[in-house]
Amino acid sequence: MASEDVKLCFALFDKSNAGSISKEDAATALRTLGKAPSSEELEELLGGASNVDLAKFTEMFNSAEKPEFEEVKEAFSLFDVLNNGYIPLKELTHLMKTLGEGLPDDALQELEQVCEPDEDNMVNYMHFVKKMFQDL
Repeated sequence: MASEDVKLCFALFDKSNAGSISKEDAATALRTLGKAPSSEELEELLGGASNVDLAKFTEMFNSAEKPEFEEVKEAFSLFDVLNNGYIPLKELTHLMKTLGEGLPDDALQELEQVCEPDEDNMVNYMHFVKKMFQDL
């Protein structure tokens, strides 16, 4: 990813043009750019800072790990109990709400649309994972 993308993302979150963003906005911006740091990793990247300037944000971006396609696919396959490439939408939303940091309700509603469940409310997780990675 180009450094221009990192700068542009930072600028989008720096709404007041103060030259810094909050640690919460930095976390969201990193995720927007395809990184997936856990809370612990994020605290380590922040180094105790409550606000982040562009230089620190760029450093955080370069240090944060990006999930690998195969790892994500394998994680979803663990919930494919019938081994047919599908997981129930209800189970997917439950997992996304309860595991790790969990997604808020508005993000879960968006997820339900993006994952394109079939008429039986089953999600083809390979298709879903591909969609997640297409813009990263």
